[in-house]
Amino acid sequence: MGQKYITGYRAQTRAKSVRYTVAITLLVLILAVLQVSLFSRFRIFGAVPDLMLCTVVCVAFFSGRFAGAITGIGAGFLIEALGSVGISILPVAYLICGYLVGHYARAVIPRRFLLFLLYFAIALILRVALTLTYVCLTYAQVSLPSVIVGILLPELAATALCGCALYAPIKLLCNCLEKNKP
Repeated sequence: MGQKYITGYRAQTRAKSVRYTVAITLLVLILAVLQVSLFSRFRIFGAVPDLMLCTVVCVAFFSGRFAGAITGIGAGFLIEALGSVGISILPVAYLICGYLVGHYARAVIPRRFLLFLLYFAIALILRVALTLTYVCLTYAQVSLPSVIVGILLPELAATALCGCALYAPIKLLCNCLEKNKP
C-alpha cells in the first residue's frame, strides 16, 4: 500500500512548490490585467508595453529555465486570451525566451543588472521581429519607415522602460521565493 498522507520533508517541499507557483501565477495575472486594461488606455511613448515579456525574462533570469519556460507559455496564453487576438505564436516566443534566458543565466552568479539588460535586449529584438511579422501579415501595403517610427520604436522603448522598472520588484520576489524553495 502507498502512503495515504505526505509527511515530513515531502510535505514541506510540496508546500513550498505550491507557494512558489501561486506567487508567480498571481504576479503574471496582475501584470497581464495591467497590460490589457491600464496600459492600453495610458500608453507609454504611444505604445502598450509588453509586461509579459518583462516578467518572463525576469523570472527566467532569477529562477531558471523551467520556471522561465512555464511562465512564458502561461503568460503568452493568458495575454492572448485577455487580448482576444486568437491563435498566435506569442506563447511559443515567450516559452523560447523564458527557456533560453533561464538556461544561459544559470551559470552566472551573482546575477547583475547589466547582464539582465543584455538578455532583455535580445528578448526585445525577438519581440520587435515578432511585431514586424504581425504588421506585415496584417496589412497588405507596409511602409517600413512609418512602421519603425510609429510602432516598433515606441513599443521597444515602452517595454524597455517597464522591464527596467520591473527588475527590482521581481528580483525581490524571486529571491524571497528561492529562500523558501526546497
